[in-house]
Amino acid sequence: MPINIQPILISMGLILQDVLKPNFVTPQYPDPAAFREIAIPVPTPPGVTNLPAFIYFDLDNQFTLTQEQGIKDAISLVLFNWFHHLRQKWNGGANNGISNLAACNNVYAIRNLQPAWYTGPRIPNGLVATNIAMDQFTRLIRDNGLRLAPKAKIFAGSLDNDSLTLALTALNRTKVPLSFIVDLSKVGNIGIDAGSIMHAWLHRAGFYNPNTTSYFITECSMCIMRDYELKNLFLPDSAFYKFFSQ
Repeated sequence: MPINIQPILISMGLILQDVLKPNFVTPQYPDPAAFREIAIPVPTPPGVTNLPAFIYFDLDNQFTLTQEQGIKDAISLVLFNWFHHLRQKWNGGANNGISNLAACNNVYAIRNLQPAWYTGPRIPNGLVATNIAMDQFTRLIRDNGLRLAPKAKIFAGSLDNDSLTLALTALNRTKVPLSFIVDLSKVGNIGIDAGSIMHAWLHRAGFYNPNTTSYFITECSMCIMRDYELKNLFLPDSAFYKFFSQ
């Protein structure tokens, strides 16, 4: 079977972007005109300050305008889930609420609860892991929108099997570019797109996985795709996580 070299080359560029923090490093794309900037509005959860009005991405020009809109809609849905979690957790100012997302993760997520950069006390459950992950999303969003991180790029790629997105697990907590790869041929279902982009962002937030049941990065993304509903015996987890890359 021939090796699909394209995502490997892009991933090498993304590693350099993480390590060296340049705005443009991928050798496959020497011309900045290969991308167009898109801006996506950021909702403001209660109790969160110093947020940007927008987050920004350089989108690969290989995506059509229809695909661009689909990616924008999916990212907006990821942002809504982040916003919804923080709004429910805020709980009128007590900041002790349990969000729909945290409650769903607390049932199913029991492995790999700690991001790579985490040095605090042991994370006991999916609820605490969700709070930490969504707080890290706040940092990623802030660093992106305030131009504190290297420019985020959305590359058009061809990924193996059913994978829709691919992102690297970030080892740092700050100034992490929200860059990832999207399979050009598979964009189009907002629920699947949003869950897969959530999975990519969780990698950028520092979480590892294999794609299998009980791992936080997988369960959190599947909770989004199921709209926080409990699992259905007639719909196996593999029907969801087949869209995630390792």
